[in-house]
Amino acid sequence: MQTVGINIHKWRTRRHWLRNGLTILAETLIWAGCVYAATLAQGAKPAQSLHPSSPMTVLMGWGFAILLFVTYFIHNNAFSRTARRDEVVACAMKTALAFCVLNLVVFTERTSLQILCYVFFAVALTVERLIVNNWFIRYCTQPAHSEHGVIICRGGDTAQQALQRNTYGLMLSRLEMGDALPGQDPLAQRLAAYLTAHKETTSVYCSPSVLSPAEMEAVAHTCREQGVVLHLLPLPTTTFNPSVRNECRGTICVLSPAKRPLRSMANRAVKRLTDIVLSLLILLTVFPPFALVAFIYIKRQSHGPLLTFRHMCGMNGKPFRSLTFRTRHFNAAPSFLDGTDDPGYFPFGKFLSRTRLELLPQFLSVLAGSMSIVGSQAMTPESHANYRRELQRLFASGYRLKAGITSYQFPGQTEGSPEADVWYCRNWGFWLDMRIMLRRLGTLLSRSKAKSINYI
Repeated sequence: MQTVGINIHKWRTRRHWLRNGLTILAETLIWAGCVYAATLAQGAKPAQSLHPSSPMTVLMGWGFAILLFVTYFIHNNAFSRTARRDEVVACAMKTALAFCVLNLVVFTERTSLQILCYVFFAVALTVERLIVNNWFIRYCTQPAHSEHGVIICRGGDTAQQALQRNTYGLMLSRLEMGDALPGQDPLAQRLAAYLTAHKETTSVYCSPSVLSPAEMEAVAHTCREQGVVLHLLPLPTTTFNPSVRNECRGTICVLSPAKRPLRSMANRAVKRLTDIVLSLLILLTVFPPFALVAFIYIKRQSHGPLLTFRHMCGMNGKPFRSLTFRTRHFNAAPSFLDGTDDPGYFPFGKFLSRTRLELLPQFLSVLAGSMSIVGSQAMTPESHANYRRELQRLFASGYRLKAGITSYQFPGQTEGSPEADVWYCRNWGFWLDMRIMLRRLGTLLSRSKAKSINYI
């Protein structure tokens, strides 16, 4: 058994050195290509610059030596099963930064060729690491290259699904603890029997909270004897509420409240600035001519005011006056018919309602600060009480968000449900707002017969 383990270790060591050697060779070729591209960009002729004492050749040689030194101290995590894309990018940028700093230390003279080479190399190295990581993940998820492990857990434990979902290519089997029955084999003996029968298993996972100290010591001793790695799960493997999430503080795992990007003053400033710029753009270009056209048509087809207002509120519960173009006759009785089939609509009002151009005056409220272009669903103050109770059920009673001209919605969402608003608060981003606005614009251009003013 020991001989087999040594042979496997030797093969893994050889494979490790072969992989690292090929990686350094590929990145050396990338560096040479960056130097060549920078030379071409400066208008020089590379064929005449290959002399051993030329700056191009010296830069390539020193770059190769420094690249060997940097890659020895900074691990390439593109070949890690658990590395996220942002971690791969961060590691690539750290390697490129260390490489550039050491090159600048070696060369006392600073030239534009060097700076251009470093910029090209940082970009190319990042792209190369992402491509390698994508290939390695596909390689790991193939059944022939999967990592086999066993998890020691109780019947209701959900750690197996969580580990398999977050670790690429990890194939986990369950070893149920059960209750201590008379005549039952101890846990360590059953684990040893399992590892003997399944020699492809390379790792054991368990939580110290479900094992006694004696069982934990016996399991660790069995793992050492069988030559497998023991991984400890530092947190109870239960399903947590969506209002908390698992984070790492250094080497310690903790439970933290869910992120709320809009609590940051900088993010709120970005969102408010976006609202001001876009609302001014609409109000100074589209709104004046369309308001003139709407005034003429509305006055010709129906007597009454041009605008109507309703008292509405958003997630924050603060009421405001929501302005819209009038789409129905002023004294029309309420109708139970759907959409524009209501006889209370005049012809131009049907057009405004179908294209949602009736909402253009709400950009005045956005500019005034009582609304946002993308925010929570708008509701009446009377319906906010039920909405607030739903927020408390989702552990989001402290969330505050202005009502929006449009809002994020889940497919098939029921009216008045705050799940999508809570998700938006926890996942807000500038580009998310841009995607929601583009989807809203696409709906308008396709003349979608949406029934809600918040439909996107």
